[in-house]
Amino acid sequence: MASNINANNIDGTYPIAGQDNDSQGFRDNFTNIKTNFTNAKSEIEDLQSKVVLKSALTGTSLSNAGGGSIMSDFQLQDMSETRVAKGTVSGTVTIEYTGGSYQTLTTSGNVEITFTNFSQSGTLSRIRVEVTIASASHTLTIPSAVTIGANTLQGYNPSTSVITFDTAGTYIFEFTTDDAGTTIAVNDLTRARTKMDIRTPANTGQTGDVAGITVVDSSYIYVCTGTYDGSTVIWKRAAISSY
Repeated sequence: MASNINANNIDGTYPIAGQDNDSQGFRDNFTNIKTNFTNAKSEIEDLQSKVVLKSALTGTSLSNAGGGSIMSDFQLQDMSETRVAKGTVSGTVTIEYTGGSYQTLTTSGNVEITFTNFSQSGTLSRIRVEVTIASASHTLTIPSAVTIGANTLQGYNPSTSVITFDTAGTYIFEFTTDDAGTTIAVNDLTRARTKMDIRTPANTGQTGDVAGITVVDSSYIYVCTGTYDGSTVIWKRAAISSY
């Protein structure tokens, strides 16, 4: 914006030395000086409430919340992301997106994670969750909204959204959504994807079935031949004994 401060409305040659000077000239200068101070105060306060700062201004606490403003054409260097340590936990654990993009937890029993405060629909939210499984007997339940990529997670049961682990250890999962959490995608960053799970498919299929998924039960191996459209039979099976 253009500044309202007018440096040209002050008569720097007034008063003129060695002669009587009309008091109106003093009044005009003082009035214009006051107006410029008022404008300067307003503009400085406007900047204080809107600019991005390296450190807090005197007497304030630092907050660079942008309120969803767009930053474009920047080159980033030496940037870090906020890490939130949830500690050693069991039961339901809430992962608040606005808290930080990397969150960690260690299990002391079975854990179910839930997400809150994703960014608005139409923007991408990405968060990584580092889970240290203290015992192979501990399970991790992910939200039912995690429907993209879930069926390729090792140890995942789609009927319960529960992940079981063969061994204790640290596992990192990345979750993304572009519709504020209505549909969430997951990627296991520490283990290879598997296209095998242990359910018995319905005669046709179910939401989330995509081509290439392999499923086993005690008697058959099933191969998914296409994305489930709500009616088409997409599963082929063969007896395990034939392999």
